[in-house]
Amino acid sequence: MAAVASSHKSSTQPRDEENAAEYNTGGYLQVKVGDSFKDGRYAIVRKLGWGHFSTVWLVRDSKEQRHCALKVVKSASRYAETARDEIKLLKQIQDTSPAHHGRAHVVSFLDSFSHTAPSGQHVCMTFEPLGENLLALIEKNRRKGVAPCLVKCIARQLLLGLQYLHEECDLVHTDIKPENILMSIPDVEAHIADELSSSPTPQTYKLAIPPAARRRSSALPSHALNTNAKSVQICESQPLRSPSRTHLLSSSSSGSISSLAFTPRSPVSAGAGTALTTPSTSLGSAMSKLKLSPPAPPQSSDDDERNMPTVVEVEVPAATPGPVPVAGPSLLSQTAPTRQARSASRANSAEPASRDSSLSSSSTAFSSVSSAGNSQPIAEAFSPCSIKIADLGNATPSTRHYTEDIQTRQYRSPEAILGRSDWGAAVDVWSAACVVFELLTAEYLFEPQGQGTLFSKDDDHMAQIIELLGELAPEVRNGGRYSRELFDSNGQLRYIKHLKPWPLSRVMREKYLFAPNDADALCAFLEPMLMTDFRARVSAGEAARHPWLDVDWEREIGQLEKVNW
Repeated sequence: MAAVASSHKSSTQPRDEENAAEYNTGGYLQVKVGDSFKDGRYAIVRKLGWGHFSTVWLVRDSKEQRHCALKVVKSASRYAETARDEIKLLKQIQDTSPAHHGRAHVVSFLDSFSHTAPSGQHVCMTFEPLGENLLALIEKNRRKGVAPCLVKCIARQLLLGLQYLHEECDLVHTDIKPENILMSIPDVEAHIADELSSSPTPQTYKLAIPPAARRRSSALPSHALNTNAKSVQICESQPLRSPSRTHLLSSSSSGSISSLAFTPRSPVSAGAGTALTTPSTSLGSAMSKLKLSPPAPPQSSDDDERNMPTVVEVEVPAATPGPVPVAGPSLLSQTAPTRQARSASRANSAEPASRDSSLSSSSTAFSSVSSAGNSQPIAEAFSPCSIKIADLGNATPSTRHYTEDIQTRQYRSPEAILGRSDWGAAVDVWSAACVVFELLTAEYLFEPQGQGTLFSKDDDHMAQIIELLGELAPEVRNGGRYSRELFDSNGQLRYIKHLKPWPLSRVMREKYLFAPNDADALCAFLEPMLMTDFRARVSAGEAARHPWLDVDWEREIGQLEKVNW
């Protein structure tokens, strides 16, 4: 029996739900608990989330006798077209190299169909239900960061997933960030049953639908005017919680830790579920307290905060922003605080055409773990969790880019900031390194701030990169459509002149109090992924074989007790 709370109807627009105005022509489909789709196959159970171009619902699939997540896209043609493009990519992934180790760590979908309603044709997609995303894990552990052993496990899975996308599917994700990496739920049906029995009844809001603004240039036919629906009932979102630490560990362990050896795991079919994880199909960020975002490129408006446009994106509670630095242009150039003084707030592509061997010194650190003829890294026999890369709405073929405006601000690579057109899979590797740093420290690696007319976020972003990693090579610096805006003829930043170098190893020791050996080991892993010359940056597959990712679970299993799940 569900723990029932009041479900009274309110006429006030809820702050954390979709706007009633978006239910006009071309907008959301009105959906209620109990509604059915595809000739009665999918029955609505509860709302999981919403976004700029879709709402997401937990449904019961009567044909397969399981639950899944249903994404119902707005009916406007631009949203429908984007959704159909995403479905094509998901099908491409579904049909490619199912035995690859990384396949289990990339989203795929279960079904798609079109739903006809008075509001128009709505493209619908179903996915497996997933737990929270990595941003939720970061937020829960932001005082000390996520335990390094768990970060290593997540990092290897992320890199395996990227290797699969890059090498097997010839796709670049272009928007790797914590919001787009989600936890799988072991024994998902039992977890959902527990959720449904213990969750309160959601609140509903009956709201008037304001009339749509009509443009002079568009003469809508009479049947397209939203004359039938004068009000809409908006339901409170209830995303699935991630499983508890005890559930994760009991589901992941097969015998005592001391009996576990790191041996290659036999390839698993993409469609096969295991005791460790749900089947390799997922919705993306929709299982978190999410906010789905427009299909436009992530930085088209240069909003540059957590709510950058992507296909699916999480909404996080508003935080009090930290002070904008005044003494220096770059956050990295500020005096290093102690761990206790860290800010508690968080601000409210294939390989390049030419990967010159003379530029590949960064791969030296990986050579000792790269077995000849072995293109896939070792998969661990024990994993305390399993993650999946989601939200492929912005993915693009390696050499045929859909757009040159890619990546969310904090995870944006130098080549993307410069506006180069020859970027490739290396942009995802850069973003992955930023995610690893964020998991360990609960802070962004780069968080640029613009200061009015003095300099832009791009200026400060490039300044932070140079302070941390050194000057950009001229052939990289001069090759983008924004190069002249950022750099002068002497190769110096045009608007920020006084930089204070602070190398990554020193940052880890001085700001985050890492032991020297730990800082050096981490930098040996991250710095090849953060090569400013993308031609020399290691591939995801190379990075996944780095020894920093190896975990002695018999010795480090106790660290998991400190993780807030």
